Amino acid sequence: MTASLIRIEAAAIAALRSLLGLGLVAMVLINVANAVGRYGGLPTLTGADELLVFSMIWIVMVGAILATRDRTHLCIDLFPQRLAPRSGLALTAVTGLVTAAVCAFIAFHSLAFVERIGAIGQTSMGLGIPMAIPHLAVFTGFAGIAVVAAILAVVDLRTILAGSGE
Repeated sequence: MTASLIRIEAAAIAALRSLLGLGLVAMVLINVANAVGRYGGLPTLTGADELLVFSMIWIVMVGAILATRDRTHLCIDLFPQRLAPRSGLALTAVTGLVTAAVCAFIAFHSLAFVERIGAIGQTSMGLGIPMAIPHLAVFTGFAGIAVVAAILAVVDLRTILAGSGE
């Protein structure tokens, strides 16, 4: 069961990374097409800049979840490296729990903002995209980071309790 879950997770992460990469390529193509239109005297893409900004927000927030999962998100491991392995793992677990708590707090308030902005029906100026969509990226990112950080902290704590952190 565990091996199949690991394979499913690996496949999902690979697919998500590919999707993020394709999103970046699409953004470059949109930017080039818009620049050619703007500076070449051709029609420009209405709302292209808006679409690029919204896409970048989503890519950054989803990428932050993946970086947290890989333990590379805002990683300053000066102290864990200098401590005994078990103590370093404990510090990493505590850091994960604090990260999870802070990100859950931010996600909670972000969701409240998404609900308010959705209720008033605000849309973007260029494309008329509901502003709840780009703001939902912030909630998604921080909620995802909170879940992943909590899971990693639990794994670290289980490793410490099992005595494998020596």
